[in-house]
Amino acid sequence: MSTVGTLKECVQLPIKDNELVDIVQKAKDWAIMHGAAMRSKSNFSPDTLNFAPFVLVPSSFPRKEFERAIHLQPTINRLMHNVAHDEEFLTTTLADTIKVDEFTGNLFNVYKKVLANGFGQRISLGLLRSDLMLDSNCRNLNGEYEESETETPSAYCCWKQVEVNTIASGFGHLGPVSRAIQRL
Repeated sequence: MSTVGTLKECVQLPIKDNELVDIVQKAKDWAIMHGAAMRSKSNFSPDTLNFAPFVLVPSSFPRKEFERAIHLQPTINRLMHNVAHDEEFLTTTLADTIKVDEFTGNLFNVYKKVLANGFGQRISLGLLRSDLMLDSNCRNLNGEYEESETETPSAYCCWKQVEVNTIASGFGHLGPVSRAIQRL
C-alpha cells in the first residue's frame, strides 16, 4: 500500500545504534530540563525526577481524518454528557464493576452522595480527551478486505476512537513540551 497523505519523516530511519543512544539520552535530558518530568511512584524521592514518557519520532495523522474527528467531537461530547447524567444507565452498567474495582466503586459512591444531596449548580464541565488510532484492518460488511478503485490507496482506512479519557488530566502540561521535543 502507498503512504499517500502521510507526513515526510523528520528523522531518517533506521538510525544507527550509536546515534540512537546519543539522541535518546539528549532527548531525555532535554525533557527533564524543560518540564517533561515526574516523580517515581515505586521509588519516590523528593530530590529525584524522571523524564515523562514521550515519543521520539511523532506518528503522522492524516489531516482529513483529523478534521473528521473534530467534526464528530461535539456529538461524542454530548453522548458522554448524557451518559454522565443518566443515573439508571450508570447504576445498571457499573453494578458488577463497582463490586470488584475499588477505584470505580469509590467514584460511584461519590456520585451517589452527590445525587442524594442534590447538585449545587446547574452547570457542569467535562474535560475529555479522545484517543484515536488509525485502523489498517479495513474490511467490508462481508468480512473481506476493501480495495477502493476510486480513491488513492493509503496505509489506513479510517480512525477508531479507542478511549475517552476523563480523569488523566494531570499531565496536560506535557503536550507543548512533547511537541517541542519532537521539533529538536
